[in-house]
Amino acid sequence: MKKKIRIVIYSRKSKYSDKGDSVGNQIELAQEYIKAHYPKTEYNVEIEIFEDEGFSGGNIDRPQFQKMLKEEREKPFDVLIAYRLDRISRNIADFSNLMNELTRLHTDFVSIKEQFDTRTPMGRAMMFIASVFAQLEREVIAERIRDNMIELAKTGRWLGGQTPTGFDAERYEVVDVYAQNSDNILEKKKKKACKLIPNIEEGKTIQIIAKKYLEIKSLTGLETYLIKHNIVSRTGAYFSTSRLRALLTNLVYAVYDQDMKEYLEKKGIHIFAEEEREIADGRYGLISYNKTDGDRNQREMSEWIVAVGLHQGYIKGIDFIKIQELLEKNSSKRYRANCKNEALFSGLIRCKECGSYMRPKGTGNRKGDNGKRRYYYTCELKDRSKGTKCNGANVTGIAMDNLIIEKLKEILVPSSEIYKELKKMSITKGNKNSSDEIEIMKKTYDKNNEAIKNLIDKLKYMDMDVTPLINDELKKLKNENQKLKEEIEKIEKEQLSNKTKRSSESKGAELVLDIIDHNLNHFEQLDLKMKKDILRVFIKDIYGNGEKVEVNILNTKMDETTKKLFSNTITESNFKNQSSVANRIGTQLLQ
Repeated sequence: MKKKIRIVIYSRKSKYSDKGDSVGNQIELAQEYIKAHYPKTEYNVEIEIFEDEGFSGGNIDRPQFQKMLKEEREKPFDVLIAYRLDRISRNIADFSNLMNELTRLHTDFVSIKEQFDTRTPMGRAMMFIASVFAQLEREVIAERIRDNMIELAKTGRWLGGQTPTGFDAERYEVVDVYAQNSDNILEKKKKKACKLIPNIEEGKTIQIIAKKYLEIKSLTGLETYLIKHNIVSRTGAYFSTSRLRALLTNLVYAVYDQDMKEYLEKKGIHIFAEEEREIADGRYGLISYNKTDGDRNQREMSEWIVAVGLHQGYIKGIDFIKIQELLEKNSSKRYRANCKNEALFSGLIRCKECGSYMRPKGTGNRKGDNGKRRYYYTCELKDRSKGTKCNGANVTGIAMDNLIIEKLKEILVPSSEIYKELKKMSITKGNKNSSDEIEIMKKTYDKNNEAIKNLIDKLKYMDMDVTPLINDELKKLKNENQKLKEEIEKIEKEQLSNKTKRSSESKGAELVLDIIDHNLNHFEQLDLKMKKDILRVFIKDIYGNGEKVEVNILNTKMDETTKKLFSNTITESNFKNQSSVANRIGTQLLQ
């Protein structure tokens, strides 16, 4: 008796191609391997093929690969065949995880090119060794490309990407760069190099920012000044303090003069410059690279790559140095309020007047009735503009937090409409009508096929005169079956989609019900992170202005007007007894 075996073939190529190891050629080689090692005389082979063309091997985020993994986990294959190891992945971690999973599911792996077969201990060992070298090759290539880009940066060229505020990019010459081709080999290519050129209007903004910071000596004060005078970024947004700090510390704006040269040298920075730009005479600006590592962490300044650019700077060296000293001085004494970590609804509540987020702001007195820090939710735009762009009233923090939590507990009891709706959503139901319809169509399809077979059998005995009539009937039956087939496929596809949707909806509803049943009544005992996570399950957003708070509730199919929870006025006087404020403030759920 033949042994039944399920084999999956996977092929991948980074670029679309009909040459070399294209996906088509990879599949042909895999099929030849199957014929040689699993002959039809001994095996009943079932083959499934997955192809990804135009996708990198740097990760496993590929549509057909993920589909293959899904099928493997649901019903494991006996053997997975690939042309080469790197067709599966060039990342050792991804590859190792996959091999572990295949081993757990008792699926053998075969690499045709390297002739590795995980059915043998030596095959498994050699396969992992080869995958380590494949990743090493990939990392060496990446390192060489980075080194090449750093060498170009040292020349003062702009290496591409979003230009800094105050500059545009201009292509001016062709340079040699090294890039990785589809066969993972470094090759020299020609690329147009760019230099930064001044953007006059944006440049004026940079000069205003530098000048005013030296006058105001405060990032918060500078932020307010810019908002009041409608000075915005290139995207039309107001400058934040963090954005202003980034601008004021960016070396690209500094003029390369004698003051700047001495400042950088004291910081342990070597300044790269082509011969014609070596003299620090103030004609050029600076470009800095390598400021962060692969994890976006800031490197020590002595590790930066700083080069004299081809552009003019905006801020004289002496002024740039004063700005850095001032920023460092202010940073050391900057007050960091911690009420943000105590406020349950930061990131959810918005100002009802202007739509800006409201952020928690401490009152300076940490001794409330319940030992918590007293704070307000105040409009960010109002705070940043000192009331010139918005004047929405503050919302008292703990008072609002307690009120919303108590109201959620009231409306999410098992007898509520929301709870009942979630209960219905948690029950997955099939579509019996569609299944019955498919069954009827399949019977008609089979009946038509039988009629077609009978007519064909009778054709050889019939008179030639009736042949056209028989052909017309055959054509009619075939057309009807084609339409039936298309309709069956359409309904089955819809059923699958609805099943997936119902499954997702059902799981979501079950999760919410579980939170209500097991966490909401013990909310006070949970840690802050879990509290915030739970509240974001139920609440879409909140709008407030000190006089009225509107809460939009998620996870229900209720009409939008019934999902809005309003409260009466919450004022500063509520701070006198915040522990019982939720019981004293009238609330109503609009029905």
